[in-house]
Amino acid sequence: MIELSAPETYTVYGDRILIPMETVNDFHLHRFEYKTENDVNVRWIVVRKPNSASYGVGLDACEVCGNAGYYERNGQVVCKRCDVVMNINTIGFKGGCNPIPSTYELDSGNLVLHLSEIEAGEREFK
Repeated sequence: MIELSAPETYTVYGDRILIPMETVNDFHLHRFEYKTENDVNVRWIVVRKPNSASYGVGLDACEVCGNAGYYERNGQVVCKRCDVVMNINTIGFKGGCNPIPSTYELDSGNLVLHLSEIEAGEREFK
């Protein structure tokens, strides 16, 4: 059985989640987790897109396979449930067996997510 990688660290600052860009610039899959007030662990992933300054950011769940999660195999992002290999360039776009997209901004060397958007993902992990 494939185990998901351990969640990485980040900082919550007010209503924002800050992830230093230097920790996610290596083109590998990075997993994060936030425990909501309802005691639900919401996971999300970040991967820098090849040949780009942008990132694929989304919940570690999809509308097709639920919250099984994604893992990295030989430099590819793969769905744990259906074994589909993701096109890393489409992570962050809606549809299919793709992580449910999350918006982000870049600010002062950080990838910034809105805490409210991560908390709204709670429904996928109940």
